Amino acid sequence: MLKIKTTFILLFSLVIAFLLLILLAFLGLLKNRTSFGESQIGQLHSITLSDQLRERNDDLTHYCLNYIITGDEKWEADYWQLSESSLYRFPSKNKGFQLLEDSIRQLGYGKVEFELLKKAVYLSIQLNQQEAMAMQMVKDSDNSRVNKRDQALELISNKAYADNKRQLINTIVAFEQRIVAQTEKARQENIKEGMRLYHVVLALLISVIAFSLVVLFLILKRVNRQAQQDALFKSGVERQKQMQDELQKSDERFRLAVEGSGARIWDYQVNQSKLTWSPSHLHLLGYAPHEVKPQMDFLLDVMHIDDRSKFKHHLEQHIQEGQSFNIDVRFYSKTGELRWCRCRGNSSRESSGVAQRVVGIFMDITDRVKAEERATNAILETEDRERSRIARDIHDSLQQTMSTALLNFEKVRSSIGTDDELLTERYQTGYDYLKKAISDSRFLAHKLMPKVVDENGLALAIDALVGALKGSSDTDIQFYQNLNEERLPLAAEMTMYRIVQEAVNNVLKYAKAQECIIQLFKRNNIVTLTIEDDGLGFDLKKEGGSFGLNSMRTRAESIGAFYQIETDLGRDTQILIELSL
Repeated sequence: MLKIKTTFILLFSLVIAFLLLILLAFLGLLKNRTSFGESQIGQLHSITLSDQLRERNDDLTHYCLNYIITGDEKWEADYWQLSESSLYRFPSKNKGFQLLEDSIRQLGYGKVEFELLKKAVYLSIQLNQQEAMAMQMVKDSDNSRVNKRDQALELISNKAYADNKRQLINTIVAFEQRIVAQTEKARQENIKEGMRLYHVVLALLISVIAFSLVVLFLILKRVNRQAQQDALFKSGVERQKQMQDELQKSDERFRLAVEGSGARIWDYQVNQSKLTWSPSHLHLLGYAPHEVKPQMDFLLDVMHIDDRSKFKHHLEQHIQEGQSFNIDVRFYSKTGELRWCRCRGNSSRESSGVAQRVVGIFMDITDRVKAEERATNAILETEDRERSRIARDIHDSLQQTMSTALLNFEKVRSSIGTDDELLTERYQTGYDYLKKAISDSRFLAHKLMPKVVDENGLALAIDALVGALKGSSDTDIQFYQNLNEERLPLAAEMTMYRIVQEAVNNVLKYAKAQECIIQLFKRNNIVTLTIEDDGLGFDLKKEGGSFGLNSMRTRAESIGAFYQIETDLGRDTQILIELSL
């Protein structure tokens, strides 16, 4: 409604502006007509002034001639009366000429016209002076009147007087022509200006009429459109209400689904490093909503220290390169309990590809991880039991049978003597192979199920392994632990023992280390196993895919443990295993 009001105000303002322009044009026409009238009046006054000047000089000349010829003093009186008349009196000083110049300028004329009129006045004064001299000559004569009259007539009919008279007439004619020309020029300019204003007024009137018709058309069109919009608005309001109802239901379903799944929605503003959570009223890792700070640093602070670098790396890779962000990391709850959480996210980006925000889910998967660990432990325990059974079968059956056979071979060799060297050689070969088979079966049975792990536990088994290896190489192997006789799940013990076996075997074969330190500690239900050496190290990028390293990683992941290896050419090597019980 406000937009419509503004539009109509603008339209009618334009109409009023056009009307004001027309009014200004009419005022211009009025001024033009006034100027034209003033020019005509000025011409009339100027022509009248020149006519008066001409008539005055003609009348004075006529009175002078009559007086000279007749001697009648009446003509002399008329002459001086006309000469002294205020209507015909000419200026005799500069001040009078200044007033005359002002009058000429008021009539709309300039210096040229004033100079012509001034010249005519001077010429008229000269003629009057000559006529006055002629009249005085006649008046002073008593006896020789005829001679004086002839001299007076000669004075006002000589060449000088005639030239002045002719020059006066020419000056008056030039003045009148100048006045007529100026008036004609002003008239032409007024006509030109008047026609221009006339066309402007006509154009403005046509524009107002056309604009009014356009406005009328737009108003009618707007009214029809408004009627359609009202109908659409009514329909849109109903549809919007329906959509709002559906949106509320959808939001409720989403809220219930999120709350039921135990997940949280996280929204990370990349530029501001701001992190918000929804639903905002739910607790996060045991922290109340007001205790959760809206920064990424809060999340990193409650994250397990060994997972921070991995989390930052994955998040940075996703922001910079758009790689998928899906990572399982460990967090400490408000009570200090270690919880596994899965973080997934996707980013919205600008047209240039720069990530603005990352939005995803944050789900506690501790129960799932523990269930998977229990399942894995069950599988591993089943495998270990099967290995134990096979090892016992080898020990109780195969080894006993082969041992009995070996004893019988020894009795046969001691009771039967022969000089046949070939037979003796073949007998000895069979005897040696049988001894080797017994030794291999013992090694296989021990490898399938080390009895020391099953019977004594992980700490004592590693201690026994270290004791057995001492003195067999140049590497000094040290073992530190705080488990003593405390037992872990059998699958975890077997896995960690085999990792230690593989790691120590690599140290002895390739590292050329002076010292190897094995540490096994338990704190707050977290078992940490580290194997360090001061050997040659290796290029992790090149050797990271070797069978031995992959075997250790696979074994650690099979029991849900954290696995990390740090090394480089010419540097120490450290293997870290962390298991949350």
